[in-house]
Amino acid sequence: MPRRAASLSRAGACFAALLSALVTAGCGTSVTAPTPPASTAGLINEGRDGLLIPLHVERSDLGQARLGLPTVIDGKAVYLMFDTGTRGVRVLSSALPRTSYATAGTRTSLIFPTGAQVSGPSVNVPFSMAGTKPVDVAVQSVDEVRCMPGAKRCVAMDGYTGEFGWAFSGILGAAADAPNDTCCTQPLRALPARIGERYLVHPGLARPFLVLSPSNAVATGFTLLPLRAAQDGALQWPAGCVQVADKMRFCAPVVFATGGSGMIRIETDKAPNWVSDGDENTVLKQGNYDVALGVGPWAHRFDGAQVTIAKTQAGANRIVIGLMALQNIDLLFDFSNGQLGVRAARDAETIDG
Repeated sequence: MPRRAASLSRAGACFAALLSALVTAGCGTSVTAPTPPASTAGLINEGRDGLLIPLHVERSDLGQARLGLPTVIDGKAVYLMFDTGTRGVRVLSSALPRTSYATAGTRTSLIFPTGAQVSGPSVNVPFSMAGTKPVDVAVQSVDEVRCMPGAKRCVAMDGYTGEFGWAFSGILGAAADAPNDTCCTQPLRALPARIGERYLVHPGLARPFLVLSPSNAVATGFTLLPLRAAQDGALQWPAGCVQVADKMRFCAPVVFATGGSGMIRIETDKAPNWVSDGDENTVLKQGNYDVALGVGPWAHRFDGAQVTIAKTQAGANRIVIGLMALQNIDLLFDFSNGQLGVRAARDAETIDG
């Protein structure tokens, strides 16, 4: 073969290989798993005041801040996003050290506000964090990450997202119970010696942390709200109401979600009369408004808050307070006493902090 022809042939082969690699990456067949930072948990006052676990700030899809927590699953270090808005561990199956685990439940899916959806079966795995003894928990082994129909160019269009791929290998959900959610074990509540039955979350990005079994001296100044007890014994989010400027008043369960994007998201199965209607999982309206939130005796203001109003399925109404609205608000989950504590450093939040 002439030298020029051979050169062109090699160039063509290299281009074909590059194109093939791009197509493969676009199909989401592989992504480098993130390496979790070393755990630096430590006892407070020799354990009398709790176990302090620093959280780590990472950037995920669209540059949004997320909180990370190093964990160990079946002996392997796995980096998970810490979210108080979902319940249970959902981890990429490719991040698990083995390909086969005992089945714990049926295949389920979880839909995100971004239009992404993760799916997979529930399996039993040994789980630990912060040096605790491993315990068997049911987790979702995520084997599919994709966009919902109608959201084809969402953050999951390549088969992975920041939470399930390049920033983290999944989510650790430390929320209260949700109706009809039987996917996974609440991992903190499953920790040995019931040390995760009561925990404090400080979501401030300057120094986020989690405290397991905080003493009353540490968990002081909280307004305590009763969690709603379902007939099956599940402890669910308390109900509250938001007043959005002079536009609307809306009441529903209030979810404080460190994994929630933006500030305030109102999910309603009936479009307000001042916005156009739409299909489920679509955004009806976005804008900045003054918002007043009330949950039992606790009230708080969000001045000029970023508000998203989205359509949800019938009976799934809720008010989601996201990470950026929680920068001056601490949370206390006390499942032993069926309570949620809220502690604000000031009376109002503003969009500029």
